[in-house]
Amino acid sequence: AAVHSVVVSRSGAEKFSQLLGRLPKEAEVARVSDRLFQRVAQTQSPQGVAALVELEPDDLDTIIARRDALLLIACGLQDPGNLGTMLRSAQALGASALITLEQTVSPFNPKAVRASAGAIFRLPIFRDQKPGPLFGRLRAAGIRIIAADRRSPSRLAQADLCGAVAFLIGREAVGLAPDIAREASLLLSIPIRPETDSVNAATAASIFLYEAARQRGFRY
Repeated sequence: AAVHSVVVSRSGAEKFSQLLGRLPKEAEVARVSDRLFQRVAQTQSPQGVAALVELEPDDLDTIIARRDALLLIACGLQDPGNLGTMLRSAQALGASALITLEQTVSPFNPKAVRASAGAIFRLPIFRDQKPGPLFGRLRAAGIRIIAADRRSPSRLAQADLCGAVAFLIGREAVGLAPDIAREASLLLSIPIRPETDSVNAATAASIFLYEAARQRGFRY
């Protein structure tokens, strides 16, 4: 990632002085008052530093050609905090990429970026993909498409998650749309207490990713 410019508040300049010292020489740095920074920031309780960063483009075909590709696909999620948390878990647990379908909140939403805790700069991201062409490419590459479905009798830990797989995580509260769920070759549920309806979408994604990482011996 290339840092082009940075805006920092007076208090942020003191807090992140070492970080600012590591910026490339060509990066522009603008120092503003705390009050002005608070007004222009798009998140509550901003930390006092913002940057314009250019991410290097990634090639999806190269990623899905890997024998051990591990993809996380967000299908219609609307909460940027959830998506940012999924990004963070995906990067930490060895995912190859995060993919979002159309009508999913942007991974570059300020709240999603903040919730990702920097993972957005390290994990390949492919946004606003059309379901039909995407799933066709995945199947052609030999990737198994697996959906998280709380109603499925098949349990997550019983499935073989080695090899190339893609996990589908549906929208908060309602889960996957029926036409998206039909694209999966396997539906898996997370065993939870009977009186509990479901777990948070980001939590479900993290559990799926952890089980895949465990089965692969945590080799990242």
